[in-house]
Parts: sequence; C-alpha cells; structure tokens
Amino acid sequence: MRHLNVHIIETGNRYGTMNTSTVKDANQKTPEERRTAFLENRKQAAVHYGFHPLKFYVPSQNKGVPYAILTEEMIAQEEDGWDLDIPADVLIVTDKTPNAVVGYPVADCMVLMMADLKNGVTATAHCSAAMVDQFLPKLTLEALKESYDSQEENILIYGSACAGSDWTYDSYPAFATHEEIWEQTGALKEENGIYRIDLRKAIMAQLELEKYHHVLFNPADTITDAHFYSHHMEKKNPKKYGRHFAGAFYKKR
Repeated sequence: MRHLNVHIIETGNRYGTMNTSTVKDANQKTPEERRTAFLENRKQAAVHYGFHPLKFYVPSQNKGVPYAILTEEMIAQEEDGWDLDIPADVLIVTDKTPNAVVGYPVADCMVLMMADLKNGVTATAHCSAAMVDQFLPKLTLEALKESYDSQEENILIYGSACAGSDWTYDSYPAFATHEEIWEQTGALKEENGIYRIDLRKAIMAQLELEKYHHVLFNPADTITDAHFYSHHMEKKNPKKYGRHFAGAFYKKR
C-alpha cells in the first residue's frame, strides 16, 4: 500500500518466518544458523518491497518509554538494525531515513500504523491484547501529536491482519483488566464458558474512527488464513508456527 511515499507492508508467510526464534529447520540448530536463515528471509522481502534488509527495526516494549523516533544517528549504531535496542512502546519512522523499515514480527496480534501524510512520519505499534488493555492505540496517536503536532484529518490509519472470531479462552483472560475496553465494547464475550475475543473491535473502539478520513483495516484472520502464521493455531497446525512482519517505511524520493 502506498500513499505519499509511505509504504505499508505485510509479508505474510511467503518469505518464511520474520524473526530468529521461530526459525525451525533440522539443518539450522545454532543461533548463528538461525540468524543467517532469518536474514535470507528478510532479503527476499526487501527485494519485493524495496527496503534495505539490514535497516530493519523492531522496538522492545514495556520499558517505560512511550515512543521513539528512528534517526540517522540510531541507524549508524549497528550494521544490522535487528541488533539495535530501541526501548519504546511506539516506534516512529520518518522520510528522513529512507528504506529503513520499522514494525513487528507477529502471529495473531495487530500492528497498528498511523501515517501523518502531511509531515511524512508514521507511528507503528504492536497491539497485543495486553498492550491494547494499556490503551496503546490511543497512545500511538498521542505520540504523533506530541512529536509532530499531527492532526486527525492528515492521518492514515492502517491495521494489519490479526486473529479473528476463533480466538478464544476457556477462562477469563488475564490481560483484560479494563471493562470499558473489552466488555463494554463487545470485544470480549462469554458464551457457554468460552471467552471470545475480538481484538480488532477493541482497537477500533479506542480510536474514534469517525475523526479520520483515511482508514483501512486488513480483514484477514490470521487463525484461519493460510497466508499468515498464528500463535493460537501453531500447536494444532505446525505450518502456522512462525512470525510474519507488518510495518512501514519511506522510499528515497
């Protein structure tokens, strides 16, 4: 998807798994072999989409840092961006760092992206259920407003594929601590002792989407769609074991 030079990508499983921990092959046992396999997968994706395979940035969440902005100075710190520790709940990429992609390897969680089409910046957030419970979708917007004075009318919202209606728990999920996010929105329902979660609904309810002119959510269900990995399904179907990548980057003009 392209709009004013921002490129939003979802690899699915076509290039293999998009992190080192889920590389699974009898011939790739050591950490270095797994890392090499992961890099080869990135290279395939990079050729298709047009980003640099070593400029690949994923932040570490839950470290008390609301957001970070990827800069040229940060990129220069490590040859491979995968090795750069970026403590942040939201990572922002700008048109000042072309061909550097930011995002997250996921399997059922949504990656939420908010592109400020006026300022040439895009915020990315890994919206696991636990992070949604911490109001991460709202915090993503606040990161753009605080750092770039972004206005709703200039923001494009994109939500990646995520788990659909088959995502269930057999007991009340521990992540759901805010009733206004889950029960009151209908994003969490109990049916005959089974708790059904609608992650997409919980995220959309936080965003007040009527304020935005450009909104697109990928309707694909990672649990049932053969083109995506799924943490929920990987024990039942080994082919679903892995992580796909969703993120954003800017190409050099």
